[in-house]
Amino acid sequence: MIYARFSCNRQREASIEDQLRVCREWCAREGYEVAAEYCDRAVSGRTDDRPEFQRMIANAGESEIVLVYMMDRFSRGEYDAPIYKRELATHGVKLVSALEQIPDSPEGIIYEKLLEGLAACESRKTAIRTKRGMEGNALKCKTNGVRIFGYRRNEDDEYEVDEAQTAWVREAFALRLERMSMNAIAREFARRGLRTRKGNPCGQAMVQQMLRDRRYTGRYEWGGIVREGGMPAIVDEVTFMEVQGIKCHKQRSSESWGDFALAGTALCAECGRNLQGVSGRGRNNVKYEYYSCPGSCVRNIRREELEGSIASALRGLLGDRSEALQIANMVAERADTAEVRARRRQAEDSLRAAERGLRNILNAIEQGVIAPGVNERIAELEKQQARARYDLEAITDERIDPERFADFLQCGTALDDATLLKAFVWQAVVSEDEILVTLNYD
Repeated sequence: MIYARFSCNRQREASIEDQLRVCREWCAREGYEVAAEYCDRAVSGRTDDRPEFQRMIANAGESEIVLVYMMDRFSRGEYDAPIYKRELATHGVKLVSALEQIPDSPEGIIYEKLLEGLAACESRKTAIRTKRGMEGNALKCKTNGVRIFGYRRNEDDEYEVDEAQTAWVREAFALRLERMSMNAIAREFARRGLRTRKGNPCGQAMVQQMLRDRRYTGRYEWGGIVREGGMPAIVDEVTFMEVQGIKCHKQRSSESWGDFALAGTALCAECGRNLQGVSGRGRNNVKYEYYSCPGSCVRNIRREELEGSIASALRGLLGDRSEALQIANMVAERADTAEVRARRRQAEDSLRAAERGLRNILNAIEQGVIAPGVNERIAELEKQQARARYDLEAITDERIDPERFADFLQCGTALDDATLLKAFVWQAVVSEDEILVTLNYD
């Protein structure tokens, strides 16, 4: 049996044919007949999740040898290679390389182990080089193969605006500013024929992703690398902020905001009850609006007086760069809580335990000790390793950059009073003498 493989889509299909040709020539020269050929295309050798590879292992008893172009075509995984070689050996099948002459002697065992180690090392070096190359691309604001609705890739692998898709994005933001729900926007877009990348009608998830994606403001993001202005902006920062303000309001309270921006957030300092927005008509049909305590603990306060004073104070606070930075630093420090630190330690401990377990299994295999269920245990440990690495990266990505957060805060000064209050005020405790405001940074 012949097994051939290449790793990624950038390699030529001819690579498989070249491997098969060399292997067929070897069989003809050595007097073997080819019973079957198994080929995996664009699949990494670091994993055993390869359809043709697994089929070849299952049918191994039907042949005397499994022939590969080079040993690294069989596997680049330091854990998988010895396991599957031993499985072949239990069927009396030998693994042979067409190009690498491995002597059938004690020295040959050492040479084969050396080839396995070199293959695993080269695979990891390739992964590091690939990641380094992609990070270099990200620093230049390249797409790195990431597709975003509203953009297309140009000849320089940079994002440029796709006018047809951009129209949908801008309309989604405009409709949301008119207080249309995300579900209603999705239904309207689906009715007019907008579909997801998989061909399904536009749904609420697609609209939600549009409205929350900060990259539409021109902010390039990839793997923790951020470049403001690194791609064309589809919506301006103020529009994006206004839409986020609507979102914050919806998440914070199940009550209708009505026309009162502080409904659900303004409290009486005496009794702790929510101040109610009251409106009516007076003489000459003049409309009056004010906030009122249900227990009459504090005097009625005119709506424009309460909302205007808080909005004015907010603009003064956020407009001062040093104040905005001070707030941003405080939020960044508070975000790194004991809970976050505990999660980080837990992920690090889990990663170390998985790596230690994999090393122990490899040592046992090299000494000829294979326990039942070893494949399942390796798969379980590799999943634990991958999950721990993902958790560590996610915790790192959650860290707040004070400079960027301060920029975000200062954009709030351009919002109208109602949107500013809904976006930034978590609670306003009102007494006769003062108003104590707690800001929302979620």
